[in-house]
Amino acid sequence: MNKIQQTNQNDILKICKIVGIIMIISLSILKIINSYQIEPYVDEIFHIPQTIKYCEFKFKEWDNKITTLPGLYILALIYSNVLSFFGIGDGIWISHCSVAVLRSFNVFCLIITFFSIYEILKISTYNLLLSPSTSSPSSSSSSSSTSSLSSSLSKKMNQKEIIEDQNSINNTIILRTIHLSIFPIFYFFHFLFYTDVVSTLSIFLTLLFSLKNQFNLSSFFGLISVTIRQTNIIWVFFITINNILKLYEENKEKQNIKEFNLLKEILEFIKFSIINLLLIIKKFFGFILVGILFLIFLYWNGGIVVGDKSNHESSFHVPQLFYFSLLTMIFSLPSILISSLLKRFNYYKVTINEKKNLYDPIGFLKDLNFKYLIVIIIGMIVMIWKFTYTHLFLLSDNRHYTFYIWNRFMEKYSIGPYLPIPFYCYSIWFIWKVLSENRSKLWCLFYFLSTAIVLLPSPLVEPRYYIVPFFLFQLNQFHYYNNFKTQHKTIEGKKLNLKTVNQLIGLDILYFIFINFITIFIFIKFPFIYPDGTIGRFFY
Repeated sequence: MNKIQQTNQNDILKICKIVGIIMIISLSILKIINSYQIEPYVDEIFHIPQTIKYCEFKFKEWDNKITTLPGLYILALIYSNVLSFFGIGDGIWISHCSVAVLRSFNVFCLIITFFSIYEILKISTYNLLLSPSTSSPSSSSSSSSTSSLSSSLSKKMNQKEIIEDQNSINNTIILRTIHLSIFPIFYFFHFLFYTDVVSTLSIFLTLLFSLKNQFNLSSFFGLISVTIRQTNIIWVFFITINNILKLYEENKEKQNIKEFNLLKEILEFIKFSIINLLLIIKKFFGFILVGILFLIFLYWNGGIVVGDKSNHESSFHVPQLFYFSLLTMIFSLPSILISSLLKRFNYYKVTINEKKNLYDPIGFLKDLNFKYLIVIIIGMIVMIWKFTYTHLFLLSDNRHYTFYIWNRFMEKYSIGPYLPIPFYCYSIWFIWKVLSENRSKLWCLFYFLSTAIVLLPSPLVEPRYYIVPFFLFQLNQFHYYNNFKTQHKTIEGKKLNLKTVNQLIGLDILYFIFINFITIFIFIKFPFIYPDGTIGRFFY
């Protein structure tokens, strides 16, 4: 066994220990929640009875209030069967589809989620740090296996430096994995039997195997993701088109073609795709097959929603993008904002050039032309005025935090919907600025378009809908590495100041732990009682 392999084994041991700790904490939280909220809660009143029907092999019985395909219920059935096989429970097979057991399914998914996020970050991070030009968005957007990345690294450093840097960089990746795996909105729904956890995990696996160039396996998980939540077809398409984009950018690099403006880039990408259509079909046939099957489903079903279509009609809800961007900025605040402010005031003794990548409001005001900003603000006012939808559920269900935001601010004051506009402007700029440092213009365009296609048709404002685009933002932003480099004779003449990076990630972790503690504590300890005697609890 060589030292590099030993390092990888050490990483696995570290991850297993961390996952073990997270699982002990999460299962303890689940036990407490189950003791307080024994009965199915909110959407669980649809998901759990339907899964129990599947456990009883009553596959033809279907609750028309359910709007998603039965992927979650089939996977939960398999999970319950596995528990039964190992004799977990009281020996009665149907008990393995109880409320407590079905909720535990999402908690155990956290194990796979953690390893998936770690592998995605590892591939993406080494692509960034070890590519021939670490400052090039196009080069950083391409992906390869971990082994090829290690080979690239060996050309730049001797074996001793590889071992030392892999240890420290991998430790940083593990910290980032902890940070993302406890993202508050995502983490909270591990304790309820909702579709969000398994749906997001299936997208992680689709992305992971795509990065590993195992496209058939990637498309298989893409198909599973669609059976859990139909809108995941957009994220499968996003992953597919970025694989084509990778081929396009590799071709540009081989021919030493310079960057075009965005319009020219779009036209060149379309031209490349047409010329190489047979190659694309052959290489990504699995994804194309998923698309064909989805089109057949749309034709057969008469639309994307199954079951209760009346409460899930499509809209053109433009402010959804504003809400998403604001939420993404808020949940990314600590490290990004503090690092920018510290750099601005030269706390880290950085050069003038290194001060270009700042994300604070001062950088926002300097980066935007005032005339353009006025036009953007007027455009946002019109969009909010004409295309804001207030769903009946939003104003009637007082268990959700969004109910109080709308009833006590957005709907209460006529100016309420317009007051956050400066924050929307900053948030959208912030997302574009952070992503465009290491992703090409086309990648960013595809990301924003995919996010819009997923969010705009929904009249209902649910923070859960923002989970996948938030993760895709986080998995493709590398401000930690871009912002903190010191002069050393290593990668491109610079070495990461990983101590500072780890401190910032640690700050992000503490931020998420605090939010998780508050939201879970409120859910458990501050119930309220309806006039009919039923108990309500506050959550996202």
